[in-house]
Amino acid sequence: MAEGTRFEIHLPALKHNFQQIKKQLQADTKILVVVKAFAYGSDATAIGRFLEEEGADYLGVAYVREGIALRNAGIQIPILVLHPQIHELSSLVEFQLEPCVYSWRVLHALEEILTAQKTKAYPIHLKFNTGLHRLGFSVDERYALEQHIKSSYAHLQGVLSHLAATEDPAERIFTLGQLDQFNLLKPVFGENPIYHVLNTSGVFNYPEAHHDMVRCGIGLYGYGNQTKVSELLRPVG
Repeated sequence: MAEGTRFEIHLPALKHNFQQIKKQLQADTKILVVVKAFAYGSDATAIGRFLEEEGADYLGVAYVREGIALRNAGIQIPILVLHPQIHELSSLVEFQLEPCVYSWRVLHALEEILTAQKTKAYPIHLKFNTGLHRLGFSVDERYALEQHIKSSYAHLQGVLSHLAATEDPAERIFTLGQLDQFNLLKPVFGENPIYHVLNTSGVFNYPEAHHDMVRCGIGLYGYGNQTKVSELLRPVG
């Protein structure tokens, strides 16, 4: 009988990549490890456990069910859900996952659950659209959101955006424009939230924008989208 295909994760390479990224950061800058889509085709639980031990501050997943699997595996560090669905918000709260809130509809639905449960100061991250045009509040809504959160059962744990082209030198002006938009948020929401906007390419190309946390996904698995970045990294499989 022929053997099935087996994919092996080389944990020393993963550790090397994590350390290479960490070297680019200030000592107090947090690292969120993105393990969505089964950690880009590997094993989210194994990688999540390993990087929790290595000092990752957050894990990031796409959907609530992925976060629940990590919690059931015993992972304790904060987990950010990047695309929470309204019908899963009750489970999100039950498993102490932190939602990326990208619309008033999601915010109000979550607040209904928190109010019904009398759960106060529940951590959320507000996502703003600074030019990628996927999901997110308009930067122009920042003042309305700041006033709303003051009387909400939600606590503003983080403020984030996604950049479109941090790996492309030809798009540097556009990226700097996105960063300028993101910089409009801090004077409104203050110093306490965790501000995070950069992916792996952004970590290497825009050190001035590391803020409080960076989000690293594919780079941890050994691929940097640029030759100069990839040369520092080792494929994990």
